[in-house]
Amino acid sequence: MRFFTRVIPALLLIAAAIAAWGAVYYCIVVADVGAERDFWAGRRLLAYGAFVLAPTLTFLPIGRLLRIPLYELEAIVGWSTLAYVVTFVHPGERPSRAVLLLFLVPLTMSLATIFTLVSYAVGLRLLTRRSQRYDFVRARREGYLVAMFIVGCLLLSLLDVLTAVNAALLALILMLLEVFLLVPRPGTATRPSRPHSDPYTDTP
Repeated sequence: MRFFTRVIPALLLIAAAIAAWGAVYYCIVVADVGAERDFWAGRRLLAYGAFVLAPTLTFLPIGRLLRIPLYELEAIVGWSTLAYVVTFVHPGERPSRAVLLLFLVPLTMSLATIFTLVSYAVGLRLLTRRSQRYDFVRARREGYLVAMFIVGCLLLSLLDVLTAVNAALLALILMLLEVFLLVPRPGTATRPSRPHSDPYTDTP
């Protein structure tokens, strides 16, 4: 009985999140709400609600379950802003710097919310016995680095300068940045704390 009381609400939440993202797709692609010029038009108000509701139903439970600080707020702001920009901001043939920034910043935040989870899952799976414990601070940082790489390649493509060499250099710069951030700072403890004993690594 306890199993059903946990599974049924989770299934209902998943169904509601899928329906909300379906509403986002309908507003952007099918209904073409972006063609509506009146900011307070009924269709636009419904679109605003869908843009906020979809990431809320998706990322709020994840943030609460994993106890990631400010993760749900970051995801809601990033995804809702990205949906708004894609729908209502018309860049034209030559978008200005402000328009590019308005698009690239929420895109980076949105991608980072995904890659943070991927990075944490991979790190938890592969790096649990390393001296430097894998936590959400590191996972979020690496999630942002991956997102910055994708957005950087997109920006290079928009500038017509994307090549394999440029992409490799960008990846190398971000990898070196991550290595630099992992190097212990002077004055910090060099011996890692070991709150738990490990029978496989402890020596008598």
